Amino acid sequence: MDKRSLCLLLICINLCLVIWLVSVQQSPMLEAEIITDSSGSGSSSGSGSISSTPQPPNSANGLRRSRSKPNQIYQPSRTPSNNDSSSLVSNTFDNHLGTPPSLASQTPSPPGSSMHLMDLPNFVYLIDQPACDKDVRVLILVHSAVKNVEKRRLIRETWANRSYIDQTPLRVIFLVGGVGPNSEEWQQFLGRENHMHGDLIQGNFRDAYRNMTYKHVMALKWFNEKCEHAQLLVKVDDDVFMNTPQLVKYLATPDLPENSMLQDPDLMLCRVVRHSRVKRSYRSKWRVTYKEYPHRFYPEYCPGMAIVYGPDVVRRLYEAAQKSKYFWVDDVLITGILAEETASKITPMKYYLESKDVYNLLNGDADLEDPPFLFTNHAIKPDESMAIWQMALDRIQRPLLTHPAYSSPSAASKSAQIVPSAIISEAAQTSSTALS
Repeated sequence: MDKRSLCLLLICINLCLVIWLVSVQQSPMLEAEIITDSSGSGSSSGSGSISSTPQPPNSANGLRRSRSKPNQIYQPSRTPSNNDSSSLVSNTFDNHLGTPPSLASQTPSPPGSSMHLMDLPNFVYLIDQPACDKDVRVLILVHSAVKNVEKRRLIRETWANRSYIDQTPLRVIFLVGGVGPNSEEWQQFLGRENHMHGDLIQGNFRDAYRNMTYKHVMALKWFNEKCEHAQLLVKVDDDVFMNTPQLVKYLATPDLPENSMLQDPDLMLCRVVRHSRVKRSYRSKWRVTYKEYPHRFYPEYCPGMAIVYGPDVVRRLYEAAQKSKYFWVDDVLITGILAEETASKITPMKYYLESKDVYNLLNGDADLEDPPFLFTNHAIKPDESMAIWQMALDRIQRPLLTHPAYSSPSAASKSAQIVPSAIISEAAQTSSTALS
């Protein structure tokens, strides 16, 4: 073959390659589908003191970006008791797979046991919490990355403020994964954070982007085993503002249609994603191979930033996940693939507070309850969260809503206010009387 023919052949090959790359390149993922990268850290510092939060380790001693496979986990040398994590790190991990000799030879636990999480045979909680009290009606599990200290602090100062939450039938807990080898300072920091706030649950899988399915299934597991009597499980990301006063209002007002909807044990409420094409481009962060998922489109599913589950759905999805092959896109697997397998139907959520809606609200061009919302979109700014929370408190202060829904089942005849006494001093005495 002469040089001219060879050059033409090479040009044709390159042209075909370019056409192929263009054809497989997908458009950017919808904003609603974006999943927060677990390696990202919380930004800015909304108003309020941060002196009550232990300071994180310096970045030089922080987390290393994980490149492990999803099933390369860290095995603990012992099972800690509640709130015990500061001394876990010594002799816990080896230099390679993170499996200490004392556990490497153990027989894997059978599927369905308390030490089984999907394909992880020796799952345990590095940090755990007591089971839900009988008066908890809604368990809110916030998916957070280890380094997202500021995001957790902001949530504790706003919509999960203890002085408010403790007067409602809600409970808020943060979920994180393992810190990885050579990150003892981060583990000690988590121990101090949990000792101070008592609201962390930590699994012994690596806290990595492609391990979020483990965290999601851990949420289903914890609810199923320690809070199964509750009416709802809410799964929410740590960069979303949740309108907890609006949820409490729904629970407390039988005349609202949302009240009966939230009592459905088969509820799976979210913003539905439909006709989402599988990303195949090598340049896409969400690239999925044909081996991982062979079809062109995903089934309809819930974006993981905010999902409300009824207890029967939690049970079905958890049992299905325990038998399922691991797939790293957690919301697609759990609320799409497994939801189809278990005949769990999605109830579309009508309204989210988008970025433009937040802007209009804070500029006085919209009302907090026109229309009412349960969640903002992801990546809300700290100052926006603080401002919306203050607006919610101002709204609470005006009508002192009381209803038996705020009392435990054993004291259904009593009513309790949703007004946080530590924040609204004028309502404190009234609240104390109503709770007595």
